[in-house]
Order: sequence, then structure tokens, then C-alpha cells
Amino acid sequence: MRVLPSATANRLSNMLLSAAERAAENLRRRTYEYETGRTTLRSLPDVFAIESTNFCNIRCVMCPRGEPDLMERPLGHMDDAVFRKIVDGWEFFTEPCWFHWFGEPLMHPRLFEQIAYAKAAGVRNLGISSNATLLTEARSSQLLDSELDTLMLCIDGTNAATYEHIRRSAAFTYDEVCANVRRFLSLRGRAGRPKPHTILQIIVMEETRDQVAEFEAIWRAAGADEILFKQYTAWGNQSEHDFTALAPLEQRSRLAAATRAHACYNMWSSVVIAWDGTVVPCCYDYDTVMPMGNVREQSLAEIWNGEAYRALREAERSGNNMSPLCRNCTEAPGYVTDPSAAPPPGYPD
Repeated sequence: MRVLPSATANRLSNMLLSAAERAAENLRRRTYEYETGRTTLRSLPDVFAIESTNFCNIRCVMCPRGEPDLMERPLGHMDDAVFRKIVDGWEFFTEPCWFHWFGEPLMHPRLFEQIAYAKAAGVRNLGISSNATLLTEARSSQLLDSELDTLMLCIDGTNAATYEHIRRSAAFTYDEVCANVRRFLSLRGRAGRPKPHTILQIIVMEETRDQVAEFEAIWRAAGADEILFKQYTAWGNQSEHDFTALAPLEQRSRLAAATRAHACYNMWSSVVIAWDGTVVPCCYDYDTVMPMGNVREQSLAEIWNGEAYRALREAERSGNNMSPLCRNCTEAPGYVTDPSAAPPPGYPD
């Protein structure tokens, strides 16, 4: 009996199902494969993040691209050819799919053209995260006229002293950034536009933890749709730089523990794609030290079941993952699995 390659089998099966049914079927397969520790997968990944650029105009103390700047990979903007290769014909994206990773998206010279292309290609919920330093009136109007679904604006602190200590810049002040955000929310309100869904985010650090209630009150009153208190991350403890020192006191021992009780679900569920097309398994891989492949050279489906990904899943499921990205990570998503889980109906074993 001839067994079809997984990508071919997926395409034939998908032709008979609606988009919602295909997503549900893909999730059932993914859950089964994670539970049973399979390394060659019949499910396909969600695209979690597409890095528009890793250029940034401020230096944040909690960011590897910030202060100190630990990132050693080259700087650049994602070009149209790479971007189109990612979104053309691909179906599974997180909601939102983030069109950013490291860097400030508003620095990309073709950001709005690529947003339009992604929406025309069928990306249901496309989002960007911005530090709002470049959110001028003209850029605000462009965002409102675009089809962008989700906009996250990040302001760490409720006063100049806190904000400017965390988000360091010689060019942009706390008051200027807040004014940019208020203007954008006002313009959106006057235009009566529900999109982009606008989230105001503060990272919960030892320095900001006592300001979160005030932060929510300020930005709810200004018209934000959602307030996000983002849990602090130490980037998997992969660097000698001690990011745990900025975490809330009660989180520091957990972040420094260097152990986890389960396999990382990311390796079975999603991908992150750097501006140059490099695919990595996790958003913590700021220097792309764990490249799984490059979309310039292979399709995403080929990368997903390529040798690098299969070897990484095998090491992770067996408890032998000593890769520099993963070996000290205590922040991996996932759960304790049931290796005896039954396959979903119609699973192409």
C-alpha cells in the first residue's frame, strides 16, 4: 500500500473541509501528536510571529534587543518576496498572528503594503506591537485606513521616571509617547472605527508591579479596548545576562530553576519566522541559534517535518534537550501528557 507524504495527505483531506473544520481537525491531530510524543507530524503549525524588522529605536532593559543589546544577528526588514512566500497558500495562523517579533514595525518602509497583502491572502487576524514612539498623526491615519486587526501599544509605567528607566531613549519621552497613544485613540474614536482592536500593555516587573491598577485606569479612560498585564519573561535563561533580576521578587526562583515538568508545546504547534526567512521554534530565540530551516529555500510544510525539527522534538520528548535555547528554560508552554491517547478519527497513520 502506497502511503502519501503528510503534506499531500493533508492537502487532499483539506479540500473536503471548510476552513473552520480544517482548523479543528488540525488541532485534534496536533493534540494527539503532542500527547503521544510523535516527531513526524500530520498536523501543520500555526504561524505565531512574522518579524517585519529587527531594527528598533529604543533600548528596553528587559529586551535582548535593548540594553544591553545582546542580539548578534544582522539587522534588516523582511522583503516582499519572503513575506509573500509565508502567507501565500498558508492557512494556519494564530489569532492574532503577530507581524512583529523584535524591532519596531513602524520602522518598516513597506509595512502597510504588506499588511494589505496579508489580509488579501486571507490572514484572519493580523496584529502588530509598537512602542508608539513613531505613532505620529500621519501614521495613526495610515493604521486606521489599513486592514490591521490588532494593535498592541506598549508603555511600561505610569510616570516618566519609571518609563524612561525601562524604555531608554534619547529622543522620545514618556509624555510624548502617551500623547501619541491618546491622539491615536481619539482619532479612532472620532472615526467610529472598531479596528484595529487596541491593546495597551504593561510588562509586570518589580519596577512596574505597583503601577498596574493605575495603568489600567488611565488607558481604559482613554479608550483602549483591552489592557494586558504581560507576564515577565527571562528569555529561557539562555544568556549569561541575568534577566531574572528585573522580575517580580516572587517569580525569580521559578524563572531561575532551569527545570520544567513537560515537553514544550511550541515544537508541536507553532513557528516564528525572522525577517530573513529563518524559521525558529520559539519567540525566545532572539538570535536564531536554533534554525529549523529557511522559507527562501523550503516550504514551511517541509521545514515543519524536516530533520532539524524531528530531532528537536525527539530530544524534547525524551527529556534530553540540551540545546542552548531550551536547556535552562522554565517558561515552556505545555502540560503533562497521556502517551496512551487514542488518535482522532481518520488520523492518517
